[in-house]
Amino acid sequence: MTQITERPEPFSVYTTPEFWDDDHISASMLAYHLDPDSYPASRLHAFIDASAAWLVDALDLAPGDNLLDLGCGPGLYSVRIARTGVQVTGVDVSRRSLAHAREAAAAESLPAEFRRANYLTDDLGGPYDAAILVYEDYCALSPGQRASLLARVHEALRPGGRFVFDVTAVPRFSEYRDAVTREPNLMDGFWAESPYVGTHETWTYPDLHLILDRYVIETAMGERCFWNWMHCLAPDEVAAELAAAGFGEPEFFGDVAGAGFDPTATTFAVLAVRQ
Repeated sequence: MTQITERPEPFSVYTTPEFWDDDHISASMLAYHLDPDSYPASRLHAFIDASAAWLVDALDLAPGDNLLDLGCGPGLYSVRIARTGVQVTGVDVSRRSLAHAREAAAAESLPAEFRRANYLTDDLGGPYDAAILVYEDYCALSPGQRASLLARVHEALRPGGRFVFDVTAVPRFSEYRDAVTREPNLMDGFWAESPYVGTHETWTYPDLHLILDRYVIETAMGERCFWNWMHCLAPDEVAAELAAAGFGEPEFFGDVAGAGFDPTATTFAVLAVRQ
């Protein structure tokens, strides 16, 4: 088993696309997505209902406007927003989630389309009136990846277009400690068909407020590794990244349902406008 004995370099390996499109893991994640009371893949569906309604208002969307949903998953936000008459384009790397999103939109004849794409490298299309990136995906990216993403979103939006995303905040960092767990069928079969052995390593980087959860999964077919980074950010850091990409001064909220900003909370949401 490839266990790390020294702290890895920050953002040294990126496996997020492989994680989301893995045949077994994507089935586990879709089941979480569709459970209205489950947190691991998305927020509670009651919150998503409220969030979708707030997003339409915050993004100043009207029927016929175009919205880009980055990392759309199975369309939990896309479908709700498309019901208002907004034309939604969802992009994601998970084939399984996209198949569900297409079926859900087609069942209601909604103005939504879904494309398999990596939003860091593939063409996003446009111009769009607005864009969203939800469930703190922004903080799974390195600073360089975030700069590239913001530049790509800026290019995909029309002038005055709005972008909403949520962020893992600095107070979350205090919840984590370095640790190693190794056990058969780690997380009750989430990672692969049983039997397998899973090792979960947590590494913290106090100077950066950065966390790495690294999973090593050993099966009869071999070993696979998944690196999940979480960069806990402060509002001024996010504002500086947005300014560098050509966005105006952002507004901050407590979440993507429009709650008031709380500096002690573990997440916050951001509304930025393309200059």
